[in-house]
Amino acid sequence: MRKRSVAGARELKTHLGSYLRKVRQGTTVLVTDRGEPIAELRPLSHGPQTTGAALARLLAVGALTRRTVQPLSPFRPIRARGVSLAAAVIEDRTERF
Repeated sequence: MRKRSVAGARELKTHLGSYLRKVRQGTTVLVTDRGEPIAELRPLSHGPQTTGAALARLLAVGALTRRTVQPLSPFRPIRARGVSLAAAVIEDRTERF
């Protein structure tokens, strides 16, 4: 049987690190808001099929996207004609003063 701990939302926000340590150690934390239970923090089960199944579900609902195999193309600066942006800004500043 897992240990159980109860924390108010404000208490959890203030001491999140210590509650996360408890969860890592196997404790389930029940989060309350004004005494009403609203969430539960519990350790993840780390089975290979469980993790894969969870990722597949997130991928299916669109909450997750997988990394693409193709790397991003190299950056190519845009060639512009006319006055540079820096020159336009300097010109605008000198006109105002």
